[in-house]
Amino acid sequence: MSARVTAVETVPVSVPTETAYETSLSIAAGEAESYDHVLVRVETDAGVTGLGEVAPLPTWPHGLTQSAVVDLIDDRLAPRLEGESLDRIPRLVDRAERALSGEPFPLCGVDVALHDALGKTRDLPVYDLLGGAPDGEATIDLHYSIGIRPPAEVRDLAVEARDDGFTAFKVKVGGPDFPAEREAIAAIADAVPDARIRVDANQGWSAAEAVRRVPLLDADADGLVLVEQPVPYDDIAGLRRVREATGVPVLADEACFSPADVATLAARDACDLVNIKLAKTGGLTRARDVATVADAHGLPCFMGSMLELGVGTAANAHFAASSPAVSYPTGVLNVHAASTLIDAPEAWSPAGDRFTVPDAPGLGVTLDDAAVERYRTD
Repeated sequence: MSARVTAVETVPVSVPTETAYETSLSIAAGEAESYDHVLVRVETDAGVTGLGEVAPLPTWPHGLTQSAVVDLIDDRLAPRLEGESLDRIPRLVDRAERALSGEPFPLCGVDVALHDALGKTRDLPVYDLLGGAPDGEATIDLHYSIGIRPPAEVRDLAVEARDDGFTAFKVKVGGPDFPAEREAIAAIADAVPDARIRVDANQGWSAAEAVRRVPLLDADADGLVLVEQPVPYDDIAGLRRVREATGVPVLADEACFSPADVATLAARDACDLVNIKLAKTGGLTRARDVATVADAHGLPCFMGSMLELGVGTAANAHFAASSPAVSYPTGVLNVHAASTLIDAPEAWSPAGDRFTVPDAPGLGVTLDDAAVERYRTD
């Protein structure tokens, strides 16, 4: 007899920022001083607790506030999950999705917690629940992420990353000082001659601005790998315009949440690849659907994050390790908060540009109860 859900609990936390990671969105909204996330616990009659995490980020499409996430899980999802079998996760996700009317962030926390609980009851890592590592080894390639910073700081970070073995870089752009961003990209190309540089504007430009600026950054980088979400999320025509006018591959992020979004982007020739984030898709179940539809349309995938803490970071890594559609280096292990809220966080701290996901059951993480209580806000 399979394990059944006995309770679903939300734990809102507010963890101070430790290192800055500026984006065009964060600059526009004002610097965040904390990560106001929601932990999810799914209790079962097998004595196993599954863990999930939600990173709401209200400045994003469908981002919600922390309190809205808590209310939606407590009021709409928890009553529908109690008493249900862990063996029915896809059906549970279908029902939960209908109850949320298109809000994926709360669904993500619950979906991940259900998978963690199932993995623990079956004594399998989550990546095996998802089909296993494509090449038999749950190892992922990593890039080095750099926020919007002065060019001299960017150079120093690039040199540090180079010495650690990184050649793939993701650099935030789209801020108020484009000449400085050009200098920063050129500094990386100079410091790391074999650098593979991608830029992420986080919707920071209009289509006209992107058409002018992307070729300049492409030249500064000695050839960009790609440009991520250069225009507002709802400007699909703008994405296509940037792609056609610049010749630089376009990655859709904020424009791509669901399998239907992938199909729309593909039908309109608006992008060359899509960014899968568990928070956007609504968790692991729908992330697999997004990857399947992307593959059917010939679109490779990148695995992104919403700057989750330890639980969400582990979930991202498990998906990246399990999906053959994810073919670009990822930055999902980057944490900029003062605490990951998990025990033994060093097990999830990469040394270099490749990382092997631990093969412990479920997500392979346990909460640091003392840290959770320190940063808990309810």
